[in-house]
Amino acid sequence: MGHIDQGMQLLQRCLQIAPGHKQAHTALGAAYQRQGDLQRAREHTVQALAADPEDPVALKNLGAIIGKEGDSLWALYYLRRSYQIDPKDPQTVYGLAYACLKLGDAEQAQRHFQEVLDMRAPEGLQRLARDGLRDIAARKLKARGPRLDAVFYLLDAMKLFRGRSMDQVREITFEIGMLGRQGLDINDPQETHVLRSLPGRTFSALELVCIMYAGFKRIEPGMDIGLDLSEEWGMAERLAREEDVI
Repeated sequence: MGHIDQGMQLLQRCLQIAPGHKQAHTALGAAYQRQGDLQRAREHTVQALAADPEDPVALKNLGAIIGKEGDSLWALYYLRRSYQIDPKDPQTVYGLAYACLKLGDAEQAQRHFQEVLDMRAPEGLQRLARDGLRDIAARKLKARGPRLDAVFYLLDAMKLFRGRSMDQVREITFEIGMLGRQGLDINDPQETHVLRSLPGRTFSALELVCIMYAGFKRIEPGMDIGLDLSEEWGMAERLAREEDVI
């Protein structure tokens, strides 16, 4: 209910009566974690695991605590143990995905992020999973060097916005931004979308991202949309200048 201090007082009273109470240690550890006191959070979570080494909640919480402390490998170790016991907990699955991504295993991270989206997870957690998938897609995109199809999509976007009012640019750009919150797989050319603001045609996910990128270059040039297309944008600008588009 959000009354953290009152809840912690009750949990501490519980532990005065029953010092080895597993659930009280787990809950108190989670409360300290929410307060940012990772040392005490770890102490209580370890005591919960001393009472039950196979408690998936305590294992998950310890993995999250260690992850916040910066040790992704040990975080993955405890999250994986929790996952083996309870593979249906969305927080555990997301934690696994995040730890895998931090350790550089994009393939496993992608699998677990998608797993979160396929289960009945809270919307906030699904949003984080979609962000994770976009991050992986962006890393894959840049690992190959400049994406030449993106260069020409950006050039087309410059032409699309030529002569349009700022209100029209905002309408198109923000519609794509809202669509992007549901996930856009820029590496799947078969995935297509339609826009209310641009009726009569379909767009690939990469094409939409390029239109959004060009739109924000008009609206707020320094804005980070989560995908670095600066190299492709520079190449498109060169073509545009020589083609007298802008």
